[in-house]
Amino acid sequence: MNNVKALSVGKEVRKTPLNIQVLVADRCQGSGIYMVIDTLIAANYCYRKAEKKDSNFFNFKLIGRASSHTAYNGYSVDNVQLIDLNDRPDVLIVPGIIEAVLKVEKIQNILDGFDDYVNVIRQWHQQGTVMVASCSGNLLLAKADIFKNKPLTTHWRLEDNFKALFPDQSLDTYQYMIDHGDLVSCAGASAISQMTLYMVERFHSRELTLDTARLMLIEPNYGAQSPFSAFAPQKSHDDPYVEQLQGMLEEQFQEEVSVQQLMDQVAISDRQLNRRFKAVTGETPVGYLQRLRIEYVRRGLETSSKQVNSLIWESGYEDVSSFRRLFKKMLGMTMTEYRQRYGLSNAA
Repeated sequence: MNNVKALSVGKEVRKTPLNIQVLVADRCQGSGIYMVIDTLIAANYCYRKAEKKDSNFFNFKLIGRASSHTAYNGYSVDNVQLIDLNDRPDVLIVPGIIEAVLKVEKIQNILDGFDDYVNVIRQWHQQGTVMVASCSGNLLLAKADIFKNKPLTTHWRLEDNFKALFPDQSLDTYQYMIDHGDLVSCAGASAISQMTLYMVERFHSRELTLDTARLMLIEPNYGAQSPFSAFAPQKSHDDPYVEQLQGMLEEQFQEEVSVQQLMDQVAISDRQLNRRFKAVTGETPVGYLQRLRIEYVRRGLETSSKQVNSLIWESGYEDVSSFRRLFKKMLGMTMTEYRQRYGLSNAA
């Protein structure tokens, strides 16, 4: 279905209504919850109009520990029904449960209080419920420890903390959405609207999805999330040798830099430095340099009308063709496409 990384599922044909429950918790992403509900309401409206029926195809409700929960923005999410293990849904949707920008220690402390929700996920999944998670909701799937060999995705901002919390969990944050059949994992924030459209398509039809998308003004595009991600160098470590090399790369990336010469200035062996650098930043020194240059050019495409080749040369990269290929590989689109989508309206 479009660009979704579907690993084990095909089109499903379903004639009976689909029962969906949406998990609510304190610190949840309220907008994500209401986006799911509003999109399903729109899908039901389109379904009734197309089928000339009075009944809905998607039956849904919010479930949680209490009748009301407070989202991370301070607003209340009400009309929540208490979890009933005997009332198993066909689909359980887990929107964001924690702010993606929190520090890893804070996320761990919050996750420690979700054992009851994790038990629900395990039991219902074993009984056949399809699990659907968005953004930090994927942390609960990882904590349930039942999808370890199935890659999840999540918001790009959460990637480093996710890996720190669940180092054995397969993770692919390049993907916007991944469908394993019994599990659908999507990125974050407004991606949940795309995910809900995808569920309409998977369990009903492409036609109903397009009708719903037109009504809600949502583009049913399930591409990569890489164009949205920004390179945020990992600095929360206490390795002085890695910090020294990071500083040199960040100060000199626009120059004709020899990574090897910079590494020679650090008072440990190249092999040891490479290993430690990769361990704490997730990148090799060469990869780190490439990411710095990609980020420089990307910002230039967004905020200036400079010629593309000029931006490439300013970044310190001399081989224009090679850089263009690297840019497309990392961001999923050409530099021209990126500027047309995210750049200034008068950019050339």
